[in-house]
Amino acid sequence: MIVIPAIDLRGGCAVRLLKGDPANETAYDADPIALAVRFQTEGARRLHVVDLDAALGEGANNEILREICLAVAIPVQVGGGLRALEDLGRVLGYGAERAILGTAAALDPGFVSRAVEEHAEHVVVAVDVRFGHLMVRGWQEEGPALEEILPALAEAGAPRFLVTSIARDGTLEGPDLTLYRRVLQLTDRPVIASGGVRTAEDVWALRDIGCEAVVTGKALYEKTLKLAQVTRG
Repeated sequence: MIVIPAIDLRGGCAVRLLKGDPANETAYDADPIALAVRFQTEGARRLHVVDLDAALGEGANNEILREICLAVAIPVQVGGGLRALEDLGRVLGYGAERAILGTAAALDPGFVSRAVEEHAEHVVVAVDVRFGHLMVRGWQEEGPALEEILPALAEAGAPRFLVTSIARDGTLEGPDLTLYRRVLQLTDRPVIASGGVRTAEDVWALRDIGCEAVVTGKALYEKTLKLAQVTRG
């Protein structure tokens, strides 16, 4: 089970949003590059970096993304505003090991096919879920139902899914195990869970139902979880 620390970028800082709400933001670190290095030092095997400004159409943090990829030796997966093949090529060119597709993928499985044809296993498809539906455009608009879109994305060649429970994101209330069991019934692709993790027990619960990895941010920032607890298995 791989635990992936999250670094969400907004205005050049590392922040966390509560349930994806841009109006409910907590800033944690003004130096996200140093934060990335610290996570690596603490034992992280991969980093998850999202450009929230790009996702919300409010700008970009391209130079910081590049510097994070250069500053660490561990793989980095990058998301936020990747809506065209050129966007994927750009972040992979920075040195990211994976590019995360969000809205563009959810609304157009054909785009997933083209992205996978060009970048293969370097593609991760984000599935951000609220009340059984995908949420798109920075989690501001409701998209297709989970049962409708997940098989279509798998058929399009999605190598793996990053599934976020929006209702649990940033809450420290524990992961939505019911959602992940449902997802794992709908696809045989590897699933990365995100949202709600508070403790090491939450990590092991996700492992036990079959998730490949888990992304967590607030639990690490608030110190309810330490990487040393979950880097052994």
